[in-house]
Amino acid sequence: MANQPKGGASGGDANLGQYKYAAMSNLVLQADRRFVSRRGDETTGDPESLAGRINLGEMGSRTARETAPARPVQEQARKRKRTEPVQSSRAAGVLSQADLNIEGLRYRPRTSATTDVYNLISTQVARKMGGDYGLAITASATDSILEYLKDDNMKDFDKKKEIDDILGVSLTSQEMNQLVNLGKKITDYDAQDEDEAMEEEAGEGADIDERQGVAVDFGSEDEEDEGKGQTYEVRDEDDESEDEIQVGDQEYLPEADAQPPAVAENEDDEDDGMVIENRNQRSRTQQDPDVISAHEIDAYWLQRQVGLLYEDAHTQTEKTREAEEMMSAIDETGESKTLREVENDLMELFDYEHPELVGKLVKNRDKIVWVLRWQRTADDEQARLAVEKDIVNAGHASILKELRGRTDAVPSETAPKLKVKLDPMELDAKAPVAEETKAAPEGLIGGLKPRRTLNVEDLKFDQGNHLMTNQNVKLPSGSTKRTFKGYEEIHVPAPKRKADPSEAPLKPTSDLPAWAQPGFGSSKTLNRIQTKCFPAAFEDDGNMLICAPTGSGKTIVAMLTMLREIGKHRNPQTGEIDLDSFKIIYIAPLKALVQEQVGNFGKRLEAYGITVAELTGDRQLTKQQIAETQVIVTTPEKWDVITRKATDTSYTSLVRLICIDEIHLLHDDRGPVLESIVSRTIRRQEQTGDAVRLVGLSATLPNYRDVATFLRVDPQNGLFHFDGSFRPCPLKQEFVGVSDKKAIKQLKIMNDVCYSKTLEQVGQNKQQMLIFVHSRKETAKTARYIRDKALENETIGQILRTDGATREILKDEADSIANADLKDVLPYGFGIHHAGMTRADRTTVEDLFSDGHIQVLVCTATLAWGVNLPAHTVIIKGTQVYSPEKGSWVELSPQDVLQMLGRAGRPQYDTYGEGIIITTQTELQYYLSLLNQQLPIESQLASRLADNLNAEIVLGSIRTRDEGVEWLGYTYLFVRMLQSRTLYGVGADYDDDEHLEQRRVDLIHSAAVQLEAASLVKYDKKTGRLQSTELGRIASHYYITHSSMLTYNRNIQPSIGPIELFRIFSLSEEFKYIPVRQDEKLELAKLVGRVPIPVKETIDEPQCKINVLLQAYVSRLKLEGLALMADLVYVTQSAGRILRAIFEIALKKGWSGVAMDALSLCKMAEKRMWPTMTPLRQFPECSPEIIKKVERIDVAWQQYFDLDPPRMGELLGMPRQGRPVCNMVARFPRLDIQAQVQPITRTMLRVELTLTPKFEWDDNLHGRAEGWWIIVEDCDGEQILFHDQFLLRKEYATAEMNEHLVEFTVPVTEPMPPNYFITVVSDRWMHAESKLALSFQKLILPEKFPAHTPLLELQPLPVAALKRQDFVDVYPKWETFNRVQSQTFNHLYQSDENVLVCCSTGGGKTVCAEFALLRHFAKANASKAVYIAPLQEQIDARLKDWSIRLAEVAGGKQIVKLVGETAADLKLLEQGDLILATPAQWDMMSRQWQRRKNVQNVKLVVADDLHMLGGHNGHVYETVISRAQAIGVQLENGLRIVGLSVSLSNARDLGEWIGATKQTIYNFSPAVRPIPLSLHLQSFSIPHFPSLMLAMTKPTYQAILQHAPEKPTMVFVPSRKQ
Repeated sequence: MANQPKGGASGGDANLGQYKYAAMSNLVLQADRRFVSRRGDETTGDPESLAGRINLGEMGSRTARETAPARPVQEQARKRKRTEPVQSSRAAGVLSQADLNIEGLRYRPRTSATTDVYNLISTQVARKMGGDYGLAITASATDSILEYLKDDNMKDFDKKKEIDDILGVSLTSQEMNQLVNLGKKITDYDAQDEDEAMEEEAGEGADIDERQGVAVDFGSEDEEDEGKGQTYEVRDEDDESEDEIQVGDQEYLPEADAQPPAVAENEDDEDDGMVIENRNQRSRTQQDPDVISAHEIDAYWLQRQVGLLYEDAHTQTEKTREAEEMMSAIDETGESKTLREVENDLMELFDYEHPELVGKLVKNRDKIVWVLRWQRTADDEQARLAVEKDIVNAGHASILKELRGRTDAVPSETAPKLKVKLDPMELDAKAPVAEETKAAPEGLIGGLKPRRTLNVEDLKFDQGNHLMTNQNVKLPSGSTKRTFKGYEEIHVPAPKRKADPSEAPLKPTSDLPAWAQPGFGSSKTLNRIQTKCFPAAFEDDGNMLICAPTGSGKTIVAMLTMLREIGKHRNPQTGEIDLDSFKIIYIAPLKALVQEQVGNFGKRLEAYGITVAELTGDRQLTKQQIAETQVIVTTPEKWDVITRKATDTSYTSLVRLICIDEIHLLHDDRGPVLESIVSRTIRRQEQTGDAVRLVGLSATLPNYRDVATFLRVDPQNGLFHFDGSFRPCPLKQEFVGVSDKKAIKQLKIMNDVCYSKTLEQVGQNKQQMLIFVHSRKETAKTARYIRDKALENETIGQILRTDGATREILKDEADSIANADLKDVLPYGFGIHHAGMTRADRTTVEDLFSDGHIQVLVCTATLAWGVNLPAHTVIIKGTQVYSPEKGSWVELSPQDVLQMLGRAGRPQYDTYGEGIIITTQTELQYYLSLLNQQLPIESQLASRLADNLNAEIVLGSIRTRDEGVEWLGYTYLFVRMLQSRTLYGVGADYDDDEHLEQRRVDLIHSAAVQLEAASLVKYDKKTGRLQSTELGRIASHYYITHSSMLTYNRNIQPSIGPIELFRIFSLSEEFKYIPVRQDEKLELAKLVGRVPIPVKETIDEPQCKINVLLQAYVSRLKLEGLALMADLVYVTQSAGRILRAIFEIALKKGWSGVAMDALSLCKMAEKRMWPTMTPLRQFPECSPEIIKKVERIDVAWQQYFDLDPPRMGELLGMPRQGRPVCNMVARFPRLDIQAQVQPITRTMLRVELTLTPKFEWDDNLHGRAEGWWIIVEDCDGEQILFHDQFLLRKEYATAEMNEHLVEFTVPVTEPMPPNYFITVVSDRWMHAESKLALSFQKLILPEKFPAHTPLLELQPLPVAALKRQDFVDVYPKWETFNRVQSQTFNHLYQSDENVLVCCSTGGGKTVCAEFALLRHFAKANASKAVYIAPLQEQIDARLKDWSIRLAEVAGGKQIVKLVGETAADLKLLEQGDLILATPAQWDMMSRQWQRRKNVQNVKLVVADDLHMLGGHNGHVYETVISRAQAIGVQLENGLRIVGLSVSLSNARDLGEWIGATKQTIYNFSPAVRPIPLSLHLQSFSIPHFPSLMLAMTKPTYQAILQHAPEKPTMVFVPSRKQ
């Protein structure tokens, strides 16, 4: 225990106090602590709790191996692991791991009894406060309230006043008494104080351990240090805040020029800029003198170090030798000893007297050991090379680099810092690398094998969009800082507009071509940004990136690029635009923005007849609508899903321009979506040659060159960067950092700051102001707080406008307002605005604000995105929003902040706008970086690498590991990895890898291994081949993560029912962060009792909560609390696609019961109704009274279809409602189904299904088409034997002939089952299904087929066997016949029997026919022969061949082909000896055979391709052959029929029909071929034909490359067009 840190005493019972060391001080002599300097981690002898310090997963890890080398982001990852509730501990109630991190909590319960009481109090507090706050605030409030309740010196009246103040509401006396009584039950409150006294004695260092419960890892000191360079966190809160900002400190300047070039050039007084740095970072990098550079170590370095401690020369030598041995010691397993063992050995060696030296040696152990060896081989070249090789093999290449003087191998502490500090200057310098990136994919070596499997999880940035890789923020000159009690302010002045003499004058819109002018409405000129971008946007086709502040008119630049594209498809003569030849995609990150842009572009492009449509999760477009739309405005996710599906390629290939708004979202959690869209587009463009122009619009960011490289933008012509001075109304920024540790105090300080800013801005400067808060309830609370404080301080007169008219207007409007909160604050000049208010209330508030009657408007973020209401001043109060995805309160996303501040400043009235962000001090650095364009955007692709790789594999664009490597070369991740290797965890072992190809191979390999584990792909590690599976397709199309698919695949079993399906849904990876909060448990307990499907888990488990939320949504139950509502919305938004995916998995596995349950679950979630409810609920116009009545009477749904209106009214007891209900029933989708079965073979049945719609079509209800599933189940209803989707279109459903035929085959087993079931079930409507039993009682299966004729091992027959020279000359180049011809020769050439020869194409059947012809020609009598083949092309080919080869035999023969013209054919028939004809032509000739001598004279009929009898026009062929047999029988003229066919299963039936005997039927196996054939099948499930053809192109090309790279290839396609 000697090395253990001082533990948190929060785990034990109250009576531990008696064992405390301090409590037993009378038994032990104590040193005077004032004079003893104590180590922070020294043991005190107190019993210590190990709570929070032991992790089951890590037990035994020390003996297994040392911890892996620390990654750059290690330190935050560790912190995050502690702060974020892990899946298992998500349920741990109030005092879970999560709130050990809440600062400033005075009390933590010790016993289970007090824990329950504490939970009750905190639940009540959360209730009273409104439940819209995070755990930190409610826990902190509870703590403060307990402090007052336990304060015996306070009067009850004062206690109540203070508690009311904390809660923001007034408690009733009953509630107050309840709280007091609960407070009394907390019996271990004072035990806390004793602990605190003890902790202080134990020294300050232990204090933080006590509070945080820090897990201390001694075994990896060197790794800790490696990470020190990269703590991307803001300074420790304990640091003093005065000296943080040093104005003009020279030392900082090299680090601090991180500002856009545009600013840097024109600033003379650069030194006056203010630098805010990450002190944590800096102090740590400097404070470690123990790290030694490799250059300092020579052969005698160790001896010198030891010499400082021991004077005796002999001792020096001995200790040096032993120390070196210990440091390079190897344990029994052959591994080098762990640092812990080495440290112990060294301490023993130096008699425990010199820990500083031991620390230094341990920290630099590898360096010292290897450099000493290297230095000693200085003279021997061979030995030195061997040592260098050993160094690299041991994984210490960086040491070698340092020795060789490589500049980038600075000691590991500073290395990351050098790499990570990203400013535009550095990026400019690296621009050549960026250029190389383009060439990189072509320069790939290819075929590299993976060196290692990386843990892809470790590569993602835990902070997501909050990742901040720059350490110091340089603020513009004139920035100031003020410190107040509890908070500090930093003021950044508005940037001044710089006059640029070279800037072109604004471009008038009249300069544009006449046809392009209508797009600009009434605007007379373009603004500065648009003018500058005009040549590139409107007169060129290159990709573009425009970085400019929010509200500076970037959208018009996108508009110019659209007009450029439209102009290409416009006919200059007629002015007509070819609307079907192009599509334009505009991608905006939020639905609100999408709707805004649809309106904007719709208006502007109306004049050109162009249709603009929205495509989001809410608004689906059918294929037809997409075909009719030219400009599609969509969200990144939706466009990603569409381009992932091969079914939509037919119109995605028409896209000629993609505009991506807010491309800085690459830094966000949704960044991977943008990366996959862009990389997919550029790759497809390079492969198909279709030019697609990419235009990126973004806020200002420092590393814009990287984004430009990623978008393939030409830096000279297509890259535009505008700083903050280009904003129409420059922004003056104020940052308020609240420094108080207690969350509840922070909240109060934020409210006070809001009040003082309101007085300053509205009272003194008479400016309007917007205050953004992050929940609906908070809007009213904040407005009330400011109003009450103003009333209390009698300053309300300054806020409310003085003129009487405004007061009257506000009074009148307040009377008509529905929202009680708004009614309360409106007369005082305050407004509130959020999505929960009625449309009328919101409009009133918007109008009053824009008319200047409301001075202060408190609103949620929806106002920033949806409504354009600017104000002079914008305050963002608090930066924490609830994220259901993470299950906790997270920082605002950058685009939200930028959008809210975009509302500051009204261009028509103000010269500048003011933006004020109120946040905690810890987050100040982040927002300063963000708003001063110093937040480099990083790639988040690593977090979604496997899923994006799967999408590409499913699409078919990646088939091998090498193609995956090439694809990674198109991503932003690759661009950033090249620039910033350390940040992305690219270690020294990849240093020789210039294009990071090996690193990419490892990444793709690791992702593929993950996908293979989840059964989403088949991955051949040797060859690198990647092949998609059905599960992979489902995951890609429904946007499901690979880990969720693994869960579903494991848990979905054939026997599960709806209860388990709900449970499986709740296990989805998507919900892994959703926790169960203490204040929700009461409500969840109520809900569990109210939902219909039983829940297996307890309320403490997150799965229970997710399950209950989904059921509550279906049951339409009301919920309270912001977080719970947000969780509900998040769960139900994902429900649709997750349940559909589960349905498809069950369908593919063929489990009928599960599939049906899953489909009905999908419909429940979509329709929000349970199966026990009446189907009438699906009609929006159905009144609640009818629904209640219908659900009360117990009549089966099927019986409603037989009732007429009077009887319906009578049944319901509502005579007047009979007709409307009958109308609804008539429109309820129903299909009548009938089926016919025909056996094809003994194992296969053909089913012909007839579907007839039996309902009235209503466009509002049914749209353009209704989807149905056809499912065939076995007799037990367990297995699905066949399934397909059937689309019933309106035009066919309402037509006269509305029967639909569906043909399919199903397998049948022996013994034959009694029946199968066919179910046709609606995809959208509940209870809309028809079932039919297919009975097999009277079904007769065909006989078993005889086996194929075996191919005998005969000697090949020589051609000479024909015996006649003129016959032998027919085969001039042949020596022998093949084995098929040899086996059939006797029957064909030496007898006159009817013969059937069946073998595969290319087996030599035509020669068999020639044998029969030659025998016929050899006879003396001059009878005729006929050759019949089903296709005219075959006849033409035969004629051409035989006219050359057979014309000369047997004294010359006339060979003719019929032409289908009766008179001509009769003449030809007379002339010819051998007549070639199709069945139809011979049918015409032979119909009147009694009168035609020449037909009677035919003695040989050769029927080729007899298998075509079963195909198109087969009946004619059958008639012709049957007639030939009849002629032969009637005339008894010995007519011979020789049939040729491919291999058949029922050759005997066919042979006996044409008169062949068992001996003369040759039916060889299809495998019998002169050249063996290998078949490769690849199936596609794409119903849309044009997309199907496109999807097959690449696989065809790949197959040619794979199977016949050097040889000729034939490709058959369905039509000429293809």
